[in-house]
Amino acid sequence: MRRTAHRFLLSIALASSAGLLACASSEDAKHVTYSLSAKQNYERGLDELKKENYIEAARYFGYVKQKFPFSKYAGLAELALADTEFARGNYQEAVDSYKSFARLHPTHEKVEDGYVAFRVAECFVKEMPEDFFILPPAYEKDQSAVRDALRELDSARDKYPNSPYAKPATAYRREVLRRLIQHEVYVARFYLDRGHPKAAILRIEGALRRYPDSGQEGELMLALGETHLEMGNAARAKQVFERVRKEYGSNLQVKRAELFLDFIKQRFGDDPVDKSPSSG
Repeated sequence: MRRTAHRFLLSIALASSAGLLACASSEDAKHVTYSLSAKQNYERGLDELKKENYIEAARYFGYVKQKFPFSKYAGLAELALADTEFARGNYQEAVDSYKSFARLHPTHEKVEDGYVAFRVAECFVKEMPEDFFILPPAYEKDQSAVRDALRELDSARDKYPNSPYAKPATAYRREVLRRLIQHEVYVARFYLDRGHPKAAILRIEGALRRYPDSGQEGELMLALGETHLEMGNAARAKQVFERVRKEYGSNLQVKRAELFLDFIKQRFGDDPVDKSPSSG
């Protein structure tokens, strides 16, 4: 089975590589006609970028940088080259270009209004692992890229709290935190399923401390309550589920908490007690 899946993935990779090579060949054959002014060439580049003709766009922007280095359009073209890399999905190259632009033009309006910082953060978001139907779900994979995205989003938010780009970044941040919480719950359940409930509790409590404003606290608290219940700590579990019902839950989370509370009442009564440490 593994060998079959490997061959399938290899065939996809080879087909993709062939397609990319074909695209590169056709793109290299295209030509552009330059204008006499920096403004005209820059605008032609923007037009090509809008049409998703990225090779032509990059040529126009590169020409402006090279031929008109002291024009205001040289800086705009440099930023547009970064935007072109982003649009092409070359996110690491885009990050390098945006950061270079910020170093060279620290007082540029697109640096000072937060555009560059939030664009860098968006690049990291785009690099996060995705689900693929024959591979493990994203929350089971290494989360380094997701944590990097959170770091960049928080950095941009802290530096440019009033930026017009802060609102869409907030939506990205919610998604990043959702991913991280999914992973923490997955790891906690992994520990719990293998008979290590204390490790599961440490994992969940650590996530609650690290991500206090995640919007996913209810999910973490449900996992914490389940873990206490597995350990025989019915009183602590009841406290956690009641807290979910009162403070955190979405409708679905409230229903799940109430199911656990009903189970605790039926199994342990109205005043459950925790398992004594000496019997654990």
